Amino acid sequence: MSANPYSPPKAALEAHAHGEYWRDGKNVMCRPGSMLPPRCVKCNEPALQGMKARKLYWHHSAWYLFVFVNIVIYVIVAMIVRRKAVVTYGICAKHRNRRWLFIAIGWGGVALGVFLILANAALALILMLVAMLTGLFGSRLAYPTRITKEEVRLGGCGEAFLDSIELGAEAAAPAPRLGLGSCPNCHARLPMDAPACLKCKAVLSPGSVLTPIRG
Repeated sequence: MSANPYSPPKAALEAHAHGEYWRDGKNVMCRPGSMLPPRCVKCNEPALQGMKARKLYWHHSAWYLFVFVNIVIYVIVAMIVRRKAVVTYGICAKHRNRRWLFIAIGWGGVALGVFLILANAALALILMLVAMLTGLFGSRLAYPTRITKEEVRLGGCGEAFLDSIELGAEAAAPAPRLGLGSCPNCHARLPMDAPACLKCKAVLSPGSVLTPIRG
């Protein structure tokens, strides 16, 4: 059956604002400190719960090999080598409730495992592991698959939300290397072209002077 050429698109395309975000296949690419459209990143419905600045952390998957050496060593190494960025995005009420459900399943399974550990330690440990993994992966929203100084690659976004993001020229060419600067009010690190400081909420006008941070 041929497609109706007069039918409206599934989701209205939204151009990325000044190169802040764009689609790259199954991922959303954005600049550190970006604010995504005010829609749920899972289903593209209006983000009735409000937008939230989320701290994202990422490190190369090769560092997970330290888990087989010692879990404590892995945690220490991961804290040292991880990269972080702040991205603001929203979710709808349905996916917020779904996220809290999986978090409750995870913590509930861990609590049940602790209760059963004296009766059957092996079964309790398996239950706790399954519960933690279920809670962790089930409650995940948009998550970073790579973080650099210039870009954040987000996975886990729904198809409807991805369809609403324009395939911009930035998908084929990397964003310009503007680097990081220091906020003139609180000295927080932020992109040189950031419109506002996420820490002290100061609005940065085009004439604001940011101190470049090298390295």
